[in-house]
Amino acid sequence: MSYRPMDYIAALAEFNKEGYLKSSMRNIAGSAGVAIGNIYRYYKNKDELFDELVRPVYERYEANMAEMRQKISFSYSNDPPDVLKYYSKIEATLIDLFKTFTAEMTIVFNRSEGTKYAHAKPDLIKLSFSVIESMILKVRGNESLSEYETALARMLSSSLVEGLCLILRDNKEGYTYKKLVDQLLSIYSTGLNSVIQQMQASGRDQTQ
Repeated sequence: MSYRPMDYIAALAEFNKEGYLKSSMRNIAGSAGVAIGNIYRYYKNKDELFDELVRPVYERYEANMAEMRQKISFSYSNDPPDVLKYYSKIEATLIDLFKTFTAEMTIVFNRSEGTKYAHAKPDLIKLSFSVIESMILKVRGNESLSEYETALARMLSSSLVEGLCLILRDNKEGYTYKKLVDQLLSIYSTGLNSVIQQMQASGRDQTQ
């Protein structure tokens, strides 16, 4: 099945504005300037149209997620010299995806309630938590996080993903959007590095 450009643009706009649950095939057809029957010639229902729209981008996103999970597993078993370095590389790939496919990623993370893609946001928070957990365990040399460290990892992982979703939701593609993403990542990376350095310093103090 191939995309029809006007349908694609109209569907992107409708799902971005209304979300999956409130979107209407009739509205999409109207925005595309075609009869609703024409839409149904290509897509049998709204679910199929939504899937056709976001699946290619989501599959690329999932591939990046799988790579990051593999790096996390490696960090647990092999204790690489710099866990943060691995996180930064995969993070850069994910952010490039957010910047390149802003509309599609906005739909997946903010407008996909009621679809099989609704788990994307909580999954990314869990993954981010796993990365931070891996970093803390490496620094501390412990087998599990303390109550404080667990709360800290949850706060940091949630704040990053919620920040990205907020930028996606409230800004259109373009310079401002990309600049805000870069700024968020800069603040986040600086803060995370600071936390890790404090833990490293604290660990050295306890051994002296």
